[in-house]
Amino acid sequence: MTSEDSDLKLRFSAKVTHRFLGGAALGAFMVIIPISYGSSIDLNLVQVGIASLLIISCGLLASVWGEKFIDAVMQVLNSSAL
Repeated sequence: MTSEDSDLKLRFSAKVTHRFLGGAALGAFMVIIPISYGSSIDLNLVQVGIASLLIISCGLLASVWGEKFIDAVMQVLNSSAL
């Protein structure tokens, strides 16, 4: 019984970790889009902090809400026609 419980907890933590990494990758993609359109890549500390906050918050939101959050962000990116 305990091996089944530990296996279930391991699967759940792996699923949450994968969701976080997917959301963080999506957040990084959202940060890279405006940087790629700019001619100068002169980032200051405030911009790096905001970008890091966006990436971490996308990861956390994806780990909490899962596919619903990722689907919503992907719909927004698709409607922006980038």
